Amino acid sequence: MGLLDKARSYREKLIIESIKGVGDLFTKKPVTIEDLKILKDYYEKALSSSVSATKFGLLNLIIKVSEDVKYFSSVESIVSSLYTVLSRVGFDVEGIGYVRDKVDVIYGFLSEDELPTFFNVNYYLTTNGKTFFKVSGEMGTFLVAKCSSEINFDEDTDMVIKKCIDILSIALRLIQFKGFDIEKFWGYKNAFMLGQIYSLVSNKDIDDKDKLTMLLYYIKEVFGLNFVIVFENNNGILKPKIAFNFPIDMISSFKIDKNILDKNISSLEVVDLDLSKFFSYGSSNIVFLEYKDEIICLGANYDLSIIIPIISKYLS
Repeated sequence: MGLLDKARSYREKLIIESIKGVGDLFTKKPVTIEDLKILKDYYEKALSSSVSATKFGLLNLIIKVSEDVKYFSSVESIVSSLYTVLSRVGFDVEGIGYVRDKVDVIYGFLSEDELPTFFNVNYYLTTNGKTFFKVSGEMGTFLVAKCSSEINFDEDTDMVIKKCIDILSIALRLIQFKGFDIEKFWGYKNAFMLGQIYSLVSNKDIDDKDKLTMLLYYIKEVFGLNFVIVFENNNGILKPKIAFNFPIDMISSFKIDKNILDKNISSLEVVDLDLSKFFSYGSSNIVFLEYKDEIICLGANYDLSIIIPIISKYLS
């Protein structure tokens, strides 16, 4: 056995031990595409049932989307990958559009009148016998796919679709930043939303609860946050009240250590089970901020340290 084969074999051993709970590899190092390939090869050798074959296909789908990202050069290429993902898991895709100030239909048929609001929705919803999937971009833009039926997929399929959409969302934002498209709406929308924030902060007539909800919505959009959650704080015991872009029923009440307030928390630093839930939907960084009798949790794909002072000022 050569050195490369030995290294791969040892890596496989660490991965399997960590999955079985007797190792801590994934708390020290993030999962890579190569890890997924090793894991796929391991299970293909160890198992051969038809159920396992289905799971191999799902795992392959994540690997394919991850590898395709480096070749994406346009919104259309992301639309093509989104079509592939949804088709592979059994959906009949009727149309995919790019939503900015209006809907640009890139594939099939899609009417602006039939689009759901996606308010406080994670990444998909079903309505009127249709299933709609959302791939978020910058400043409120997104791709939306309309499928012709409602499909109740299992937990594995749900996880795979969500991970693929997370990857496509990051790719969409990168393309927007690289291209002219982001320049067309970034300045105007930022100026508008910052204006709304300052207007809300200075308004004495709006109820504090409503003001906080609106303020957090605009803060989420301006700073490109993945999610915002508001908690009731009862002597350090947090209970979720409101959430933007995070399934609130995923979180039960938990105790928070005041030492973690106002600090960026990376997914690589977390071993606590309660905190690990906040990284389940694509965010690699979170922060908890105190606001009166409540705690605000923000999640993003970047280090939040640079915006903590700014947001704290808005919430003061």
